[in-house]
Amino acid sequence: MNAKEKANELFNKMDMIIYTDQDNWKSQCIRCALIAVDEIIATEPRYPSNVDWDDVVATHQYFYEAQREEALEFWNNVKSELQSL
Repeated sequence: MNAKEKANELFNKMDMIIYTDQDNWKSQCIRCALIAVDEIIATEPRYPSNVDWDDVVATHQYFYEAQREEALEFWNNVKSELQSL
């Protein structure tokens, strides 16, 4: 899927939420945010944005796996918090 197709897919998902749930803005916001978090989780995030790549040695597979697990745990926690709103 190219960037334009993905943009259209996300737009259509969120447009359907807004169209079908017009009376409840909080529900709309939560559902749209959940779509975004699911998209992030689906990409299997591996690296936090604060990594200093000059300090990373490519041969340290453990580092990469630990960062991946930490990122997935964070986004799953975000998803849980959204669902509890």
